Amino acid sequence: MIITGEREIRLVTWNEAHFHQLYPLANNPKIAMNLKDSYPQPYTIHDARHWIEHNQKYNPPQNFAVEFEGRLAGSVGSDRGKDELRTNMELGFWVGEPFWGKGIATEAVKLYTKYIFEKFDIERIFAQVYDFNGQSMNVLEKAGYFPEAILKKAFVKNSTVGDIFQYVNIRGEQ
Repeated sequence: MIITGEREIRLVTWNEAHFHQLYPLANNPKIAMNLKDSYPQPYTIHDARHWIEHNQKYNPPQNFAVEFEGRLAGSVGSDRGKDELRTNMELGFWVGEPFWGKGIATEAVKLYTKYIFEKFDIERIFAQVYDFNGQSMNVLEKAGYFPEAILKKAFVKNSTVGDIFQYVNIRGEQ
């Protein structure tokens, strides 16, 4: 599946063509510091293989490669809530350092949000951002998300405790 946006930005189902581009782009501590600890660091060729294979089982797809001008630039996806939280999806995204500052993440989040509301019976998409990651907060706001909550002292990263800023996009309120 391919979702096309503006300025040669595309969301593409993860496939073998992304394999050799993924691990060198994803293996960056500057990316890992802004993501959950489950994100591998260092990010190896084996992690890339596992991620691509894991995502090939979803129909419709839930996670996409973000391409810019035909090259892998990052990733966008979500996890659906379980049981009584099944009307929620938690958004995650990253863009490789060579592509920072180009508006790629904002466009990818906009395209992805539209896709999710069209394909899935969910009511809300939320994202949680560490207090030091103002760039991702800006991406979310530009993509139509609004601040919902601040979870005080909710994370520990590199031995530092901080706040999580939660952003949300609710069906029909965009």
